[in-house]
Amino acid sequence: MRNFLVVCSLALVFTACEKPEGEGGTSVIEGQVYKIFTFQNPSTGAWDTSYFQLDAGKDVFVIYGNDKSEVYDDKFETDYNGKYHFEYLRKGDYTLYTYADSTDGSMVKHDYPIFKQISITSNNSINKVADFVIEKNQ
Repeated sequence: MRNFLVVCSLALVFTACEKPEGEGGTSVIEGQVYKIFTFQNPSTGAWDTSYFQLDAGKDVFVIYGNDKSEVYDDKFETDYNGKYHFEYLRKGDYTLYTYADSTDGSMVKHDYPIFKQISITSNNSINKVADFVIEKNQ
């Protein structure tokens, strides 16, 4: 009986050590969403590019893992500067996405996702994600 308890205890220890991606950790993922606007300068005829932060309220979603086809696990609404912040994450792989809007030639608006992949490799880390850039051309 004692041997059985020792074996069960060891099995529990080895299976409980590996935790999947998700909440319950000490790491952070943060970044910013902004738009690039490309236009032709009327006075010079050259193409100029400017960027600006989006209005507050753009949703950024996180999926715990690398499978883009999964339903999101959490979301964050950006602040007035387009910044987002996911905290209390464990080590592992994460997929972030937000939606960009586009208008076709018939003035019909479409939304499409923009994905970013990130791996958290250590605890107590702040992981700065390459910012989401949403392009709008005229």
